[in-house]
Amino acid sequence: MESFDWSGCTAVCIASGPSLAEEDCQQVGAAGLPTVVVNNSWKLAPFAQVLFAGDQVWWEHYGAEVTIPAQRWTVSQRAAELHGARHFRVRGTRSSGCRAIELAIELGAKRVLLLGYDCSVDSGAHWHGLHQRTGNPDAARCAGWRREFAQLAAEAAQKGVQIINCSRVTALSCFPRMAL
Repeated sequence: MESFDWSGCTAVCIASGPSLAEEDCQQVGAAGLPTVVVNNSWKLAPFAQVLFAGDQVWWEHYGAEVTIPAQRWTVSQRAAELHGARHFRVRGTRSSGCRAIELAIELGAKRVLLLGYDCSVDSGAHWHGLHQRTGNPDAARCAGWRREFAQLAAEAAQKGVQIINCSRVTALSCFPRMAL
């Protein structure tokens, strides 16, 4: 499986927050920017080059539904083996949305735009509603994710990588905001 070289590129990471809009995904697709989708967001962005789903449970319940030709990535060695995904070897625990950004940086992106990174359940759990076969976020989990993203923001800044949150709604304050 070939690997991508996004050296110096602007990449987009599309997560599953309830603010994610189909028209935003279409705009990204039309721009042709390198794109990582998180979990079920491949359904709104079938043009994505990379699908990132960190945990084995998601792959067990949703992996067979994926119909796009994107490279598949996970932090779960078992999921990689069982579902033909690439193993993203990292330490510690972070959300799939956080890991997707890390992967874009690993592939060489120098600027990462975020969509669907609400990091709050005030407007619901996901753009697609609740997962029926896996867990869903709650307020406590979102608070933990906000701490992870703040740490990632500092790490990215040290590497000279700019992360800009273009999500329509977000509880994240660690990244600059910009309309898509």
